[in-house]
Amino acid sequence: MHYTCGMNPLESTNPVLADGRLDNALRNAQATQAPATVGGVVNKTCLSLAVAVAFGAIGNSVVKANPGLLGVVNIVSLVASLGVAFAMYGRPAWAAVLTPVYAAVQGFFLGAVALVLDTLLARNGVRLAGGVALQAFLMTLGVSTACLLLYRSGAVRITQRGAFVLWCAVLGIAITYLITMVLGFFGVNVPFLSLPTQAGASSGAYIGLAINGVILVVAALTLVADIQQVDMAVREGSPASAEWYLAYGLLVSLIWIYMESLKIVYRLALIFGGGKRD
Repeated sequence: MHYTCGMNPLESTNPVLADGRLDNALRNAQATQAPATVGGVVNKTCLSLAVAVAFGAIGNSVVKANPGLLGVVNIVSLVASLGVAFAMYGRPAWAAVLTPVYAAVQGFFLGAVALVLDTLLARNGVRLAGGVALQAFLMTLGVSTACLLLYRSGAVRITQRGAFVLWCAVLGIAITYLITMVLGFFGVNVPFLSLPTQAGASSGAYIGLAINGVILVVAALTLVADIQQVDMAVREGSPASAEWYLAYGLLVSLIWIYMESLKIVYRLALIFGGGKRD
């Protein structure tokens, strides 16, 4: 990424913060005397996550009462998320309103997905303490904490070349998932990518688990790049009005990590039978 106003170049693999998007956002942000702080970004990110958790519970309850709504929720979530991304392009002032909206939409969707996965596990006689949602939340917390510690310790830094490689990986994953989603609407399951419904260990199950594990690593590295980007923006004196936009970028990566964690927990539960079987 290339900052104006004398800022140092830095790349991010998150489409929200990548290339000229954050540059444009900061350039057009309302100037304030107060600079952005890491604490301010963290607080706004945590608030957004709280919104996502609350709406996740709502989504779980709504879809439980109306199972046929899952397809509609899926489409609405995709359209709303893309709409938020386009709306905030170059308009960071909108982030204060649209970031919680994005969190609510994604939380509702992920809550519905968690319910479906729990239902599929129950059909296979597998139960998880707290359900897949809690297990995935704990995994997301662990991965996110590890990313932060690795960055703060200096053990991991994303170079421009590394960011380019990650960006290609993110783009490839996004296109693959989009194709998988479209095929899913027509009842076509993509081997190793579509979540299985059969219990037990098999070569296909392990391959699918390995693929999700690799994607989780890519998502985690993307979060490291985003943390590095936020750190750079704060150190270079970005205005406080940009904190919500930076929080939005972090939220996108955190939700991606949670989604991959859901898939991994689900696959592990099917392979190893979870902790309790009917």
